[in-house]
Amino acid sequence: MFLMEYYALSDIGKLRASNEDFYHAENNLMIVADGMGGHNAGEIASRYAVKYFVEHFNELLSSRINKDKKKEQVEKPNNLSKIISKNNTADKIQKILIESIEYANSKIYRMGLENEEYSGMGTTFTCLFIENEKGYVVHVGDSRLYLFRNSELNLLTEDHTFVFALYKKGAITYEEMFSHPQRNYLTGIIGENDISTLECFKFDLLKDDVAFICSDGLSSMVYDDSIKKILEKSKHKTSKEIAENLVKKAIKNGGNDNITVIVIKN
Repeated sequence: MFLMEYYALSDIGKLRASNEDFYHAENNLMIVADGMGGHNAGEIASRYAVKYFVEHFNELLSSRINKDKKKEQVEKPNNLSKIISKNNTADKIQKILIESIEYANSKIYRMGLENEEYSGMGTTFTCLFIENEKGYVVHVGDSRLYLFRNSELNLLTEDHTFVFALYKKGAITYEEMFSHPQRNYLTGIIGENDISTLECFKFDLLKDDVAFICSDGLSSMVYDDSIKKILEKSKHKTSKEIAENLVKKAIKNGGNDNITVIVIKN
């Protein structure tokens, strides 16, 4: 068992007139959403997607906990049923994540239909929920989740973008993603009639791991090698210091977009 600490930070950057990123970091539930749309629609999409998701997630999670408590009072499980229960719990969390993001999507889509100013608005959405040293992830868009473990940096999510698909196929290099004319073309967002692209998975969290979620204001301005160097120098730094160093690097490299990061470490 290890003690987890986390810190969230958002910066408007150098070029944007407003911050369309929105984050949530509370009760082991971490979310970064990067909104898009005319007028203030990007701000609305990211803020309300997080709001609707968190409300629905907490309601479903609370309902699950209450049901599990009642079940424990009735049953005295043997070792085999404990293993089954553990696996079912994991599945239930993933189901709760998917149901919550689908709920948020439907609400944002409806807002776009009912208000002309919000027509076509959308947002990326990357969520990490931590329970019993496991990370449960639901993800749409190009905000990212990274894991730094044993001096290795791994991107756990995929960018749901036209350019990332080209990179996966080997059609362009990693460096070419940063300057490709269609680098901002998203193939999956919250705010569609039906979510076209969705990832949901889980992974183990180990002692000394550093995980972080970021908007593309960081990942589009700082190469992974530079992110890795910052983390390599951060063994004795707090999550706050790591978050500040990552944001500073993105701003130093141009700060072309809003920058949001949530850093989680033991």
